[in-house]
Amino acid sequence: MNPMAFDPYTLRQMIREHGIALTLRKRAASAYSDATGTVTTTNTDYALRGYFYDYTPDMVDGDSILRGDRRVVLDNKLTNGSATPEPDATDQIIGLGDTVNIVKVMEIKSGSRTMCYLLQVRE
Repeated sequence: MNPMAFDPYTLRQMIREHGIALTLRKRAASAYSDATGTVTTTNTDYALRGYFYDYTPDMVDGDSILRGDRRVVLDNKLTNGSATPEPDATDQIIGLGDTVNIVKVMEIKSGSRTMCYLLQVRE
């Protein structure tokens, strides 16, 4: 089953039927400390639904897609009903007892409306 082959409405249906509770962790650099020479990162967590799935072996090219990379489909709505903030490559997904880093984000739209997000993630 390849979610890329589905239309946005089918992806949303898959989230409703097979999605699990996940956390989108938005990470933002907030303050630089002259004393330590480090930048503080501020995390903001968002509860939403989505699901993981694997790349097929023929998609793993060792360059842009590495062995162990997975995909995540995220709902466009948080569990509280508000819009999901757009994920980016500095963010993380937490779920299934694991935290993964977002590598790439594809926004799936129907017209101008965001339906879901399709992510490439890596340990």
